[in-house]
Amino acid sequence: MTKIKICGITNPDDAIASCTAGADALGFNFSKASPRYIQPETALSIIEKLPPFISCVGVFVEQEPNEVNQICNLCRLDLAQLHAERYTAEKAVAVRGAKVIRVFRTGPDFTIDAVRTFSAETGITSFLFDAYRPGQPGGTGHVIEKQLAEIIFRETEHIGTGILAGGLKPENVSEAIRLIKPYAVDTASGVESTPGKKDHDKIRNFVLAVHEADKYA
Repeated sequence: MTKIKICGITNPDDAIASCTAGADALGFNFSKASPRYIQPETALSIIEKLPPFISCVGVFVEQEPNEVNQICNLCRLDLAQLHAERYTAEKAVAVRGAKVIRVFRTGPDFTIDAVRTFSAETGITSFLFDAYRPGQPGGTGHVIEKQLAEIIFRETEHIGTGILAGGLKPENVSEAIRLIKPYAVDTASGVESTPGKKDHDKIRNFVLAVHEADKYA
């Protein structure tokens, strides 16, 4: 079964709606440049009220490893999702407050070899592949070109766990799963009414679309 992460949670109602719909993980964005930014204390107040068996993921862009660890420990996060090229192998292994997911954006400089090298140097085997847009680390609403996504997931399957992100929404997630067969899918803007505010009908439809695709993947 394809795992589902709803990212950019900013309030308790959206968190509970995501869990009720069937999400496996919630993402909390700690980048102050993001319209989905949430203060660590607010995230903690939401996380404390979640039902059991929901994974909580911190999204980090500009924070140094020490700050990442502090937020992970404060919010009791399960995973730290590291965006941006600044998270070199050395910085990634310094994150010990939670298991690491390293984000790779499929821009002009992206190569499969970069994923192989990073994994070999760090031992990290969880990767999120996101669409590229200059100046935006994620949540762009853009999709990875289908043929490229197929190649990425095929070539990295033996390296580790692949999570697909980038412009996924109820209308296109089924096709993506059937073509690419990722371990998990990640959506933020695809289930929003406005940046940082989820549309609960879209969340339910997204989860239903994933479950339907799993029947044929």
